[in-house]
Amino acid sequence: MRVKLSYTVEEEDILKEAAKILGLSQEDMGHAIKMFKEVQEELLKEDEVNISTAIEMIEDFRKALRSVDTRLSEVGEIVDAYQSHQIATRTIPGPSQNWTDKEDYYGAD
Repeated sequence: MRVKLSYTVEEEDILKEAAKILGLSQEDMGHAIKMFKEVQEELLKEDEVNISTAIEMIEDFRKALRSVDTRLSEVGEIVDAYQSHQIATRTIPGPSQNWTDKEDYYGAD
């Protein structure tokens, strides 16, 4: 069973942390690449192909890809949220800005 974890980091460390989280998939990615090659080799054998082995290898390959895809999805969500936060903090007036004039809201004509 998969569970969702939550923890905090400094704002300036968000992308570095996302890279670390993505790095956790390095082993699965390596395994997927290995399985990609091995499945092809099994299916291209000159002598009799072991169909049961090929099917097991394909399922193992798919499992490794699912794991990498899940991790990419999680990191994508983090990066999207970071980008949204960056955009939001650029559009919110700071304490030195005075937003009382209509031009500040709608732009000068």
